[in-house]
Amino acid sequence: MRALIVLVGLVATPFLAGVSQQVKTNNGVGHDVAHCAMRAGLHPGTTDFNKCPPPTGGTTGGTTGGTTGGTTGGTTGGTTGDTTGGTTGGTTGGTTGGTTGGTTGDTGGSGGTCANSPPGLGTASIDGQVFVDASPWPGLQGWCVQASGPVTVTAVTDASGNYLFSGLPAGTYTICETVQSGWHETFPTGGPTCATGLGWTETVRAGDGVGFIWFGNLTP
Repeated sequence: MRALIVLVGLVATPFLAGVSQQVKTNNGVGHDVAHCAMRAGLHPGTTDFNKCPPPTGGTTGGTTGGTTGGTTGGTTGGTTGDTTGGTTGGTTGGTTGGTTGGTTGDTGGSGGTCANSPPGLGTASIDGQVFVDASPWPGLQGWCVQASGPVTVTAVTDASGNYLFSGLPAGTYTICETVQSGWHETFPTGGPTCATGLGWTETVRAGDGVGFIWFGNLTP
């Protein structure tokens, strides 16, 4: 009998030791931590495993990270896009506007707004010519001439270099040409100072006209 009792004791001792070890490592829920982690890896997304503690931190971490990343990325991208777009638009608009205005002013005169003014309600007129001041003295087409006095009018020279202001009210006028880029004025040699050379001062009476108001020019 004593031998039987000793044999049973020897067999039961390892079993009891294993149970005791499991209780110490599985937090009292049934399966140890390693086993529960393996089950969670085999079944991602499952939140309830028998005899395992429920997983923590996954949903909150994912939601918080996604929301934070999306908000931060959207805000940063929007701000960057607005700044880049504004800077690019401003620079492009300024450069384009400046170049267009400068080029038009050079070729058309008077800040790029030169055109043939319509006849006014007066009865006086002024006419003349813009020409190359060298034989055979051809006219210069497309040059701008301005008359300033009781009214201010502009004219663009025709194919022969001629221009005409008609329907002017009586009074004293200063007549100037706009010298185009690459040219310099040679005639008149005296008179009122204009923006790009010298001009003429003429007085016209109602019903009368003043002619031969000429401007000579040469290229350097």
